Amino acid sequence: MASNRAHCCVSVFLAVLCLVFSDDPMVEIALGKLVGKSEIFWHPDVNINRTIHIYEGIPYAEPPVGDLRFRPPQSKLGWDGVYRATSIGSACIQYLDPLEELTEAQSEDCLFLNVYVPVTHQTDQLPVMVWVHGGAFIKGSGTCYYNGTALAAIGDVIVVTFNYRLGPLGFLSTGDEHAKGNYGLLDQMAAVQWVHDNIEAFGGDKDTVTLFGNSAGSLSCEYMLLSPLMHGLFHRVIMQSANVFIKGYFSTDTSMQRKTAHGLGKLVGCKRETTEELIQCLRTLPAENFKDFSDITKTKETLENIIGQTLPNIVFPPVADGYFLIENPSRIVEKMAFTKSGLDLMLGNLADEGMYFIALAMPDMWNEPKLTMNKTVYEALMSSLLPGTRMKTSQAVKDALKFMYINWDDADFEDLDYSDALSQQLGDFYFICPADASARAYAKAGFKVYKYHMTHVPSKTLWPVKWIKATHAEDIPFVFGWHFVDGLNWTISKEEVEMTLKVMKYWTNFAKTGNPNLPREDATLIEEEARNDWPLFKVPGLQYKEIALTMSNKRALKAKECAFWNNFIPNLVKNTDPGTKCLADGDEEGKYTKDSNIKQ
Repeated sequence: MASNRAHCCVSVFLAVLCLVFSDDPMVEIALGKLVGKSEIFWHPDVNINRTIHIYEGIPYAEPPVGDLRFRPPQSKLGWDGVYRATSIGSACIQYLDPLEELTEAQSEDCLFLNVYVPVTHQTDQLPVMVWVHGGAFIKGSGTCYYNGTALAAIGDVIVVTFNYRLGPLGFLSTGDEHAKGNYGLLDQMAAVQWVHDNIEAFGGDKDTVTLFGNSAGSLSCEYMLLSPLMHGLFHRVIMQSANVFIKGYFSTDTSMQRKTAHGLGKLVGCKRETTEELIQCLRTLPAENFKDFSDITKTKETLENIIGQTLPNIVFPPVADGYFLIENPSRIVEKMAFTKSGLDLMLGNLADEGMYFIALAMPDMWNEPKLTMNKTVYEALMSSLLPGTRMKTSQAVKDALKFMYINWDDADFEDLDYSDALSQQLGDFYFICPADASARAYAKAGFKVYKYHMTHVPSKTLWPVKWIKATHAEDIPFVFGWHFVDGLNWTISKEEVEMTLKVMKYWTNFAKTGNPNLPREDATLIEEEARNDWPLFKVPGLQYKEIALTMSNKRALKAKECAFWNNFIPNLVKNTDPGTKCLADGDEEGKYTKDSNIKQ
């Protein structure tokens, strides 16, 4: 994220909080005693003065090092004496992204979580919100940008954040028993299991747990929703900006997984005949050797040249492993073959999600005051930024995209700016229309669904790009209340402060009651009364909340565009090339194979 926040993990991050000179808080869980730290939350723009107990750097599993690399996380052994949970743990191994700076130390020993507890005199146990960080499964951590103090204090909830393994260390798969993949997802499951087993010691209610996350974290929340292994561990889900209908971020192609793993082996000096020998060799390498191979731009083209095959957007994506996820999660939702039903869901997106992809493709434009794009640049990027060979090369698809997104009223002008057309096209494809398909499916299956769409362009952006608008992840500062943490220097307008408080209230009300309109004390209101603010998403109706200064209720978000992406384009590809499925490369339909010790 933006360079002006590179200092966020040092002590100034908590400058808004005054240290309480009293005994440090202590809890006892099954593994032993934990001591944390006690701080006062206060800010002049919110009438709250509250003590928060913070426990940082709690190990929730054994370090996944040595022989435990490329294996599911192992339960943490207990400790003697008192464990000092007063400083954040290391982030997991990852490359340094210029769009999202990480200043924390990195280590393969990174399976830590943090707990933020508002002190209360009530006897009732507090609802729990468990945050799953994003970062395309290749970057990020649960600490630096996601301090839960303000959300816990203002929302009266316990907030938990955590790390999970990333890149090849978290998701490399050989498509067989020697490296099934999804170690990062299994880390997430272990963290949520830890919350279920231990949160009562912190005053939390293990029967009122909400998972919430952004981007890859949002995808992860839905994976946990669909996994047969997660029964009873959580009760509500908030998905911010991604869901399982997004293309190019999941693989069921075990052959490609195996080729990619062997390709990585060649790059790091572990060229071996069988998958068993490959994994044995990879376990002997220093963890730092894997750091750069989570970088999509550097690794994808290199590995594609080695294996002679187009890779998905994420080189080492989540996979169908025969255990955590049996098949492609989008198929589960399409078939409505849910192992859980009747849960409460909130999901949504931002109005300019596609600007994020444009920023990645045009780093030389970051410092320009305004983005402009001529027709030539637009035509070069319009299909290249989509996944899958067929989507990139089909002239019929390209013509259809132009017909849908170009402003034909002004198309004859030579200086027409095509940047918004490309942004909307990419945002609709990757986020808006997958969310539409997901909301419809869950509502039809009987889930209680609330949908949102953030159109407000923040006065302060978290990206180092001046023209980014309301793009990917810009809702995070509002959810976590960054304005109320002075160490971030997140000064916004008075109107945006009010918007922040409304967003935090919606999110925490939902965590408490399953309804963003109702705080816990009003949870007994009848459903009709509860719908007077943010309406349920239903088919027909398609109502949603616009996240903006006015917080309006609207309906049928981009219905035409989503019919285009979810129905027209798949049929167009199928009919213009019989036998070809409209799937992203690496996203072929299939299930986990039981083949063992496969040779390259």
